[in-house]
Amino acid sequence: MSTRFYNPKTLNETLVLLERYGPDALIVNGGTDAVLFLTEKKVDPEAIIYIANLPNFHEILSDESSVYLGGGVTYSEMLANPIIQKYQGMVDAVMQLASPPVRAIATPAGNICRAAPSADGTTILLALRAKVHLVSTRGARVVELKDFFKSIYETVCEPNELVVNIEIPLLKEGEGTGYYRLSRRKAQDIAMVLIGSYVRMEGGYIKDISISLGALNAYVRLAGELERAIIGKTMEEALAYTESVFPVEAKLRDDFFKEYKKDAVCTAVTRSVERAIINAKGEYV
Repeated sequence: MSTRFYNPKTLNETLVLLERYGPDALIVNGGTDAVLFLTEKKVDPEAIIYIANLPNFHEILSDESSVYLGGGVTYSEMLANPIIQKYQGMVDAVMQLASPPVRAIATPAGNICRAAPSADGTTILLALRAKVHLVSTRGARVVELKDFFKSIYETVCEPNELVVNIEIPLLKEGEGTGYYRLSRRKAQDIAMVLIGSYVRMEGGYIKDISISLGALNAYVRLAGELERAIIGKTMEEALAYTESVFPVEAKLRDDFFKEYKKDAVCTAVTRSVERAIINAKGEYV
């Protein structure tokens, strides 16, 4: 079967193509995964739709409550943006993601839609309580990232839908983010443990917290029970708790590193949360 290549210039043109081809279309932005799938013949699409040139897709905007990452924003563009630089956890996650050439073309939207369990961008965005803005010819909808994943490499995004924005709450005074990654190498290696954190401190106590777990389950997920247990604790109390209590949501997959992950998770969570708390105090680790 021959594959058609499309380079649409407008969002509407893109959505019409997605409606026409549906699951037989391969959306390409940075293409860091798509090129691999094509060369290894894991996919044989009827159409390749290249969306990197869509207008406004590379914008990072904000209002009084949120930051919006356009569907084509790359990780390098994020690092260069002064708004994103305020999110220490986000910067740390992106700086450890692959290599500079990959970060120059890879996108958080592609990261999310791939739904890989070991995704740095997805892990920190989940901790930040991101929302995914989807559009199709039939309308628009917003899905919280915590509800976006169904299983490994599977999401609720329909074949005719496109991610146009990723929304994250704007950081306020007393709020901070942290990230911690464990892998065999410091660069260009799939992680064994990924932990993202967001925290809001008031009067020395944790008033709100979000902890995401990557590379442990079939898909990235939140440690809800752990979050609830440490709300109201001081920094010292919270870190002592996370160091000693294994998050019940971290249902480890069977792989070669399962025992290592089991031993390392609590320490990784503790270090991520510690970084977020320090960041909430206006400091950087």
